[in-house]
Amino acid sequence: MASDASESRASLQSFLLDPDYWTPRLRRLESIPRHLVVLPRPDLSRPGIEVSELRLRAHDGERLQALLGRPAFGLEEAPIHVRPCAGLAPEELDWHCVEEGESDLIFRFPPDRRLEDRVLDVVRMSQALRSLESIARAHLELKGREAACDELAIAALLQDRGWI
Repeated sequence: MASDASESRASLQSFLLDPDYWTPRLRRLESIPRHLVVLPRPDLSRPGIEVSELRLRAHDGERLQALLGRPAFGLEEAPIHVRPCAGLAPEELDWHCVEEGESDLIFRFPPDRRLEDRVLDVVRMSQALRSLESIARAHLELKGREAACDELAIAALLQDRGWI
C-alpha cells in the first residue's frame, strides 16, 4: 500500500515537472510585458524598514499585487521570502525576519485560480523582484505558511532545475 502511494507521488511529480508541459508556458511568460509599478508605502514603513507595494500583470492579464518589506540598509544578497497570503495587510508581513536583515514579499492570488496559474504567478512575482536593481542578486526563498503549498513547491522545483 505504501509503495502505491510513493509510486503515485513520483508519477505526479514527474508529470508536474514535465519540461514539455512547462517550457512553452515559461517561454510565453517571458514574452508578455509585466507592467511592473513599484510604489513606496511610507504609511506602512517602520523605522529602519521600508515597505513598497508592487503591482503587475499576470500572464493572463490578471492584476497581481504584493507588499515588500525590507531593511532600509540591507545587503543586496540578503534572502527574500516570497509567499502568498490571505490578504495584503501589513500584519501579514514577517516583521521579525525583516528586522533580522532579510526581506519579505507577500502577495495574494486572484480568486479561483488554477494551480498552473498560481505557479506562473509565483514565477512572475519572482521575475518581477529580480528585475529590481537592488534585489537582482538576492536569493529568493519560496515559502508558504502552510506546510503544503503546491504552487510554491512546484515553482521552487522549477527554480532548482534552472528553468526559471
